Amino acid sequence: MVREERPTAQTPVSERQSAVAHEGGPLLIVGAPGTGKTELLARRLAHLVAAGARPESVLMIASRQATAARLRERCEALLTGSYEELWIGSWDAIGERLLREYSEEAGLDPFFDVLSRAERLALLLDRLDRLPLRRHEIRGNPTGLLARLLARIDSLKAERVGPTTLSERARARGEAAGDEAGREAVRRELEFAELYATHDRILAESGSLDRGDVFLAFDCLLVERPDVRRRIAERFGAVMVDELEEATPAERAVLESLAAEDPSQVLALEIGTEAEVTPAEEWFDSVHPGGDRVLLADRFRDPKLSFWRCTNERAQAQAVARAVEHLVAAGTAADEICVLVEDPAKQGGAVAAAMEERGIPFHLSGPTALFQRPEVRDAIAWLRVLAAPDDSAAAARALTRPPVELRSGDLARLTTIARRRKQDMVAACEAALDSPQFQPEARERIQAFLKLYNGAAAVMEERRADVFVRRLIEQVGLRRQRLFAAQPEVAERLLGLSHLAELATAWARREPHGSTRDFVAYLSAVAEAGTEPDETEHQHSPGAVNVMAAAAVKGLGFDRVFVLGLEQEGEWEQIGWPARSSLVLSRLERSAGGEAARPSRFYEEALAAADEGDAEGALEELHEEELFGPAEGLHATYRALREQVLEASWRAGRELSEPRLDTAIDVNRALARYLELLKLAALAQRPGEETTAEAIEAVNGLLRQVATPEQQAELDASSLDAYLLDSEHERGHRLELVAAREEPSLAAFLPKRGDGMLSLSASDLSLYLTCPLKYKFARVFGIPQEPTINQRFGILFHNVLERFHKEPPEHPGEGLGVLNRLFESGWRRTGFGSSDDELQFRDRAREALRLYWERERESEGEPVWLEKKFDFKVGDHHVRGRVDRVDRLPDGDYELIDYKTGERKSEEDLDDDLQLALYRMAAREAWGIEASTGSYYYVLDAEKVPAPTRPDDAERVERTVLQVGEGILSQDFEPRPSPSVCSWCDYRLICPAAEA
Repeated sequence: MVREERPTAQTPVSERQSAVAHEGGPLLIVGAPGTGKTELLARRLAHLVAAGARPESVLMIASRQATAARLRERCEALLTGSYEELWIGSWDAIGERLLREYSEEAGLDPFFDVLSRAERLALLLDRLDRLPLRRHEIRGNPTGLLARLLARIDSLKAERVGPTTLSERARARGEAAGDEAGREAVRRELEFAELYATHDRILAESGSLDRGDVFLAFDCLLVERPDVRRRIAERFGAVMVDELEEATPAERAVLESLAAEDPSQVLALEIGTEAEVTPAEEWFDSVHPGGDRVLLADRFRDPKLSFWRCTNERAQAQAVARAVEHLVAAGTAADEICVLVEDPAKQGGAVAAAMEERGIPFHLSGPTALFQRPEVRDAIAWLRVLAAPDDSAAAARALTRPPVELRSGDLARLTTIARRRKQDMVAACEAALDSPQFQPEARERIQAFLKLYNGAAAVMEERRADVFVRRLIEQVGLRRQRLFAAQPEVAERLLGLSHLAELATAWARREPHGSTRDFVAYLSAVAEAGTEPDETEHQHSPGAVNVMAAAAVKGLGFDRVFVLGLEQEGEWEQIGWPARSSLVLSRLERSAGGEAARPSRFYEEALAAADEGDAEGALEELHEEELFGPAEGLHATYRALREQVLEASWRAGRELSEPRLDTAIDVNRALARYLELLKLAALAQRPGEETTAEAIEAVNGLLRQVATPEQQAELDASSLDAYLLDSEHERGHRLELVAAREEPSLAAFLPKRGDGMLSLSASDLSLYLTCPLKYKFARVFGIPQEPTINQRFGILFHNVLERFHKEPPEHPGEGLGVLNRLFESGWRRTGFGSSDDELQFRDRAREALRLYWERERESEGEPVWLEKKFDFKVGDHHVRGRVDRVDRLPDGDYELIDYKTGERKSEEDLDDDLQLALYRMAAREAWGIEASTGSYYYVLDAEKVPAPTRPDDAERVERTVLQVGEGILSQDFEPRPSPSVCSWCDYRLICPAAEA
């Protein structure tokens, strides 16, 4: 349906005045982003009050908290007289408040709780055994599954669809289902409807509602109690709603019920450039046929528009940070700058890293923003290791972060002790105190960790979660920079820790009998699911650049706005018109995988429109990655050294309270570090083209005039100048110097053979290529990890098939029975139970074994080797491993088979496969046979997929082995963040790339 030209309430010249002074009947205000709809509603309230209405008799609602806050701010500025209160708020706030006031009429406890999605997730995880999940694939991750199911429940409630309606729809589809797949989908939908109903029962038992329940209950109250509806309509003589386009059907139903008593509603609706009638307009026409309309055409914001084309994500983030730094230096307030990305959890990391390198304070908001902050991750690591000493990743973070700061080599020694003795990391720390492998400094750091750990563990069970969390934050010293809180970025840290403590307080109020361990389980689940604990929208952070999701910017306004990632298609139109002075639209030339990326439709249309309006045509600015440029390196070093200064001052201050013979030495050392910080600040801000060497000499001359002889000796002994001079050389050499200066070599812990040569497997190569830092955690440090249910299942399936082929049945008809007996025996021995998750694996396994046996009966290949090992050399490295199965084919050729219990890949997906290419090379080098075929056997799908062979496979394998070997030996363990990889990584908690 196309939007027609409709008559407005007045002529276009006076359309705003007519809307402000509109009398009687419904009015729809329609306009594009930036046309002043919110301001118009605020002026209408002022007009009504001037005409004699009481401010508290006007109900004003917005969909977003930010818009409601701006609406309230403008109304308060326009109203000059006194009043009782203003009924202005978001749908959530207004709906909950009204329902509480009329809770008795609605049959509700007036003290009901409204639970966020995170709180409901914790509630369901505690009652997992009550949830019908037999037909939903849990795959060892109930948290992720439940988070997705809760999101769907919320969407259905917003659409006013309950579990009964959902069941009826599913049964209707079931009658028309023509195959087993369709019938299974119906059964799964019926199970979800049952889960939906169970979710609501669990909430009712706890005396709680969710956000969707608030509006369903309120609408039910208005429909079933006309007297209540009449009282509310009389109480609010005028109803105004902003952002009608975002109101859900459940929220619009409330408006519809109130319109039955008084149709005089003024509603503001945002539209785009398209001519199609929106669902909100259709709803207005159905509820208010013949209602007046006002179309706002003029925009009040006309920012300068720029277009960026960036070579990669890093280049884009660097360009933004550089531009922001210049804007702030020119006088723009940092909190008047906003950077928009599609998903802060995925794209925010690169921006955060670039901001950190330049020392720019920033505030990252979004569902996982709190849990990305380093100080919050530090606190969570301590909580997790206190709740579960065998949580190796948490222990590793607690050991290597302040205040302990154990060095990498010592951490590797600790993990070696833990693996060899089969102990948790805490017990390994106890053992390390008596080990000659550790230097006195390392033992002192381990002892400091154990002192903090034992002190906290002793009182963990005795104190409420909120009291314990606050005390832990103080004891561990996570707030120790409080004296420097005037810096915006440090204030951000303190706010993050305060938010964590507030979460503990809110949880303790809801769960008065819960233990601190229960709170840690809740916190871990929420962090893993990526769910905002309190579902708050963007919070203003004074003095910090805002980095946030594009979908969350509506209702907010900033002086300068950067929109990143416009090579991806998305609902970018929803960002509206948030910039007052300048708006930058940026896209990537290439995706993270290196493929060429096309600009999004939104970007192309904006660029085309700019071309039409500019006689010279709109130009794209090209931004390329700067590989550690001088200014960037100085900023990064400044940040790192500032942390050292804070730590040194803290230690020196502690010693001043307990003077020792060497106290003066430590104080002078702390002051020398501060002077170095001044040096860096001067170098980073130096004008002109002066070289780094000349600038260092000039600054050193000035510092000699103020430093004492003792402090000058410390400065002369420092390696900072050499480090800064080296920053002008190539990256690899500088990283080498930093490693030599800050950390002992990890060469002793690299996986080598007795002959000193590096030992690599196909999984090692894949792991390093995926993320070198993950390889370091898993293979160099060897941080112990409990096997997941997916890994345990894969091992069991491999063992069953190996045993079956080693001892095949005498009679062909017994094959399936033997397979099932082996599986059942292994199932019991490996400790699998009867949870829905485990039973799903069992069902899939039994069906997979049946299909496997049917396929094997028809197979032409004959298994000749099982778990066949190999070891051969490529350059100076050993390549080792084992092949699950080797078949001899009728023509005498061989087929190498690798079993997979994961997701099936197609031949196209395996085009550049490395593992089977390496296996074919191993067959030739180690066994002396040629195997022209290599296949992955996806046993759960009962499908064997051959990997394509290429003439250069051997050369490719050799090149990869040498490349990975060189990276490992040079200890190049830089992280390679990727949303698809990082979301499943076991080392997220200790990975710096997962921080913001």
